[in-house]
Amino acid sequence: MKHLLGLALPSAWNRRLTLGLTLAAIALSVAMLLGVERARSAARESFAQSISGTDLVVGARTSPVQLMLYAVFRLGEATNSMGWKSYEVLSANPAVAWTIPLSLGDSHRGFPVLGTTPAYFEHFRYGLSRPLTFKTGHGFESLFDAVLGAEVAKPPRTRRQAIHCGGRAGAHRHAG
Repeated sequence: MKHLLGLALPSAWNRRLTLGLTLAAIALSVAMLLGVERARSAARESFAQSISGTDLVVGARTSPVQLMLYAVFRLGEATNSMGWKSYEVLSANPAVAWTIPLSLGDSHRGFPVLGTTPAYFEHFRYGLSRPLTFKTGHGFESLFDAVLGAEVAKPPRTRRQAIHCGGRAGAHRHAG
């Protein structure tokens, strides 16, 4: 064993540059692996805290990742819409405790517009099962009621407009 060590040390010294680069590559690989694993677990935890108490998200035919990003995180663009009849079939299923329809894609002065029902305020939970709350006001009471988020409601007495197609060029407006 002593003879092997006596041969290995001088050999390593003669190849010190190659050995150093190899050790640096291994250390960098391990650091990157740990970094990716940490980012993956942080993303999983962030997702788990963004919407809670929900077992299934159903939407029109699209990529599952795109559906989750758009429906849960409001990232990306709306693709297809699911028909109201399909929603009614799902909500009538006895295995389904509750449903929340979401209609996305329009915007008001750059802020996204979300079309939904009072079930959104009753069942939607974020974080660790925290319900949505109102600083002032209340949820919907009739068909054409609107609830404004804190950022949208800041400028007082503004003319309300909804723009289809996410505010892109060629979109049409509805004055209200």
